[in-house]
Amino acid sequence: MLKKMNIKLLTLVATYLVVLLHTAAVPFSYFHLAWSVSVMYEALGRIAFPLFLLIAGYVSLNKNESLLSTLKTRVLDLVIPLVVWSVIYIIYNKQVNADTSPVSLLELLSTPAYPHMWFIYTMILLYLVTPLLNTFIQNGSQQRVNYTVTVWFVLASVYMLFDNVKANLLEGHAIPAPSNIDMVVYLSGFYIIGGVARRFDINPKVVISGIIFILSAVLTSVMTYSLSISTFAPNAIFLFYSAPTLVVVSLACFFMLLNAPFHYSKRAIRLIHGLSRLSLGIFFVHLMVLESLLHLLHIEFEGYSSALTIPAVALACFAISAAITWLLRQIPWVRRIT
Repeated sequence: MLKKMNIKLLTLVATYLVVLLHTAAVPFSYFHLAWSVSVMYEALGRIAFPLFLLIAGYVSLNKNESLLSTLKTRVLDLVIPLVVWSVIYIIYNKQVNADTSPVSLLELLSTPAYPHMWFIYTMILLYLVTPLLNTFIQNGSQQRVNYTVTVWFVLASVYMLFDNVKANLLEGHAIPAPSNIDMVVYLSGFYIIGGVARRFDINPKVVISGIIFILSAVLTSVMTYSLSISTFAPNAIFLFYSAPTLVVVSLACFFMLLNAPFHYSKRAIRLIHGLSRLSLGIFFVHLMVLESLLHLLHIEFEGYSSALTIPAVALACFAISAAITWLLRQIPWVRRIT
């Protein structure tokens, strides 16, 4: 029961961190007086998507599910909202952002209508192979599973980092944007590790996980800051979702909160249950809310007060997005997309 509640809490934390990431992305994109603050929040927010994958793997990769069942219960639950919100964001982009580029339905099959929706494409592709991964994790020995995870870490994390360093720092090329298939390869390890953690009941101590989380988050921020200063431009090589230190930060945060001995009151249980149901809707709607807040309030993050304003704006955006999602869910035929 405790871990079920902790998983729901993790879902809320990951959802808030997505909002925090996109809030911090604004001041992270250029140098200013308090740029180091935005680096810290950018590094913290980057673990949001790995956390979602760890949670999904923990929940999904321990069931005897047929492909048909997976298509009905998981893939369609993402495809339908993706289609609807893609249309909404295309209209929003044209009406509010005055985007004049033509819309191609063929291109939308591989390119999201708005940047944050890339993650839904990745989740859909991972859910399509969930029955195969289920069979492997449930029937494979711990040795084989550990070997698979190790190979993923070496190739999709360590080798990817060296490849990006070579291309960007040594050869001076921009790092190419990964395709949807690339992202599945880079991030699939988190999904598998989530299932492995439950299958083999992996429970590292909360205190140790917390210490590793703090140290690795600080290390990631310091490396990003130092590299960016030395290259005279914000550089996110160490902030890619499967970069080695980001993997450590994400896993440490996941296990820290998963195994934390929280004592939930009845009110807290109701609140966490209620908000966790809104996470998908919050994910889809929050960028419109955030961009509107930043435009209307003319918020700047260039002073050291941004240590408070960045998380505060993210929290306000999270709350407004949750309220909008809750209202939309009161309409029966709209509930399916939130």
